[in-house]
Amino acid sequence: MKKVYIVTCVIIIFWILILVSDTKVLLSETKVKPGEDYYTEEYGNLGENDASSLACKYFNGRKVLEVVFWYSPNNFLGRDSCPFLLRE
Repeated sequence: MKKVYIVTCVIIIFWILILVSDTKVLLSETKVKPGEDYYTEEYGNLGENDASSLACKYFNGRKVLEVVFWYSPNNFLGRDSCPFLLRE
């Protein structure tokens, strides 16, 4: 029972830190290639673009947000993966 209490306290402290610090934590990452159907509320169908995109879902302490980055395998003109912590 003590372990459950400790884990619960750690989760609550982590959640409060995320909420107060304006930091977003990565939940999922999806690479969308041209021609694939992947719809987002803000960006529309990402598959209609000429280049690949990364659709990253983040939790900011209150809700889940989706951020889209250009994909680049060498990190030169885009990103090869979504950052785990995102500050804007």
